[in-house]
Amino acid sequence: MEIFQIDPPYDSRTHRRASTHQPDAPDPENNRIIRVWNVEPIPLGEVRAARKEALADIRWEHECGGITMPDGSVIATDDRSKTLLNGKYRTAEKYPDRFHRWKGTDGTEIALTSAQVIAIGDAVSDHVQACFDRELDLIAAIDAADTAEAVLAVDIAADWP
Repeated sequence: MEIFQIDPPYDSRTHRRASTHQPDAPDPENNRIIRVWNVEPIPLGEVRAARKEALADIRWEHECGGITMPDGSVIATDDRSKTLLNGKYRTAEKYPDRFHRWKGTDGTEIALTSAQVIAIGDAVSDHVQACFDRELDLIAAIDAADTAEAVLAVDIAADWP
């Protein structure tokens, strides 16, 4: 005889199917047995860990999403761009009178002074730090929450730089 399994409705962010079920109930009209699974709360530590994992993804998206400088130019902040800029920043510090040829996000050539390279590098560094600061503030709020519902109430999508 077939076993027809039923999960009762539950919030999968705070609960999960348990390893136990209600006693099986015969359903002779449909030639099956009905099994209704129990639901159990997810331990608070696991809810926190899942929320922090989602938070890390959001921080990374904002960190690598780029910045706009006061002059309106858009600066890429993906990991490769940050690495290249870091090298250029070091060169600009070493050679303050040098002009630096760079390629803009639209593919056009840009000539930058060392002071401009340093300003861009500082702005990117500030942006990255602000993203990590926001993430760490939210981690503290998640850790302070004493229920799964309170963990989920921490708005990890708002107020990013």
